[in-house]
Amino acid sequence: MLAVVTDSIACLPLELVERYHIRVVPVRIVRGERVYRDGIDVTPEEAFAWLEAGEVLTTAQPAVGEFLDTYEELSRIATGIVSIHVSSGVTGVVQAAAAAARLIERIPIRVVDSRAATMAEGFLVLAAARLAEQGADLETIVRRVKELRSQVRFFAVLDTVTYLVRSGRAPWLAQLAVDMLQVKPILTLRDGKIVSLERVRTRRRAIEAMLRRMEQDVGERPVHVGVLHAGAAEEAAELRQTIEERFQVVESFVTPFTAAMAIHTGPGLLGLAYCAESPA
Repeated sequence: MLAVVTDSIACLPLELVERYHIRVVPVRIVRGERVYRDGIDVTPEEAFAWLEAGEVLTTAQPAVGEFLDTYEELSRIATGIVSIHVSSGVTGVVQAAAAAARLIERIPIRVVDSRAATMAEGFLVLAAARLAEQGADLETIVRRVKELRSQVRFFAVLDTVTYLVRSGRAPWLAQLAVDMLQVKPILTLRDGKIVSLERVRTRRRAIEAMLRRMEQDVGERPVHVGVLHAGAAEEAAELRQTIEERFQVVESFVTPFTAAMAIHTGPGLLGLAYCAESPA
């Protein structure tokens, strides 16, 4: 049996994590002297309340030791591990996982940079878990995940860029007075880094722009979809319904941003991740 490991930034719905026995290593959230495990010790709502109270929150990648403990435990029951993580262009999770993997000799471990985040990363993890369940070998799974990296997409529209500018994850945003101009930037990951895809004047136009981009990418192909949100569950449900009406959807999920992501985006984020199937 092969084991699949990822991090909490993948934003995988709990039912999928449990269904495919995916091991999720949580990113850490630092609040003063305390450290919280993303998705375990803190919810996005709690994180927003702390931010609104003026508290300073930061995130930190899992320690090498956390990955080492995970791999050692899995090495007792698995014949190999594929460990798929958030883009190395935004954090050092991949490097921490790789450092731990080098210390395990009992079974082969392959660490893969997803070059993605959120459910775009999650769809790669899900593909790996499904292949593992079907009995695919480690190299086949790694090869397939790398092939799929070019087929996953993630877009997001923010209500405010204040939190992202403050985080330092997208320094170019500081050059744009987007809040003052009431511009809604559509963000994506390109070459593993956060970039602005487009800037529009209203949230409704931003959502339509994301759907247009998806239509250009997907066309008539079957597509797997994840709608993500930070405190915008009703809007996310509406977007999911719209997508199911306009596209040939194989499966769709609505999932909240984890707290570690949400503190960088602030409340009101609406995101769209998808993976289109290859033409027959």
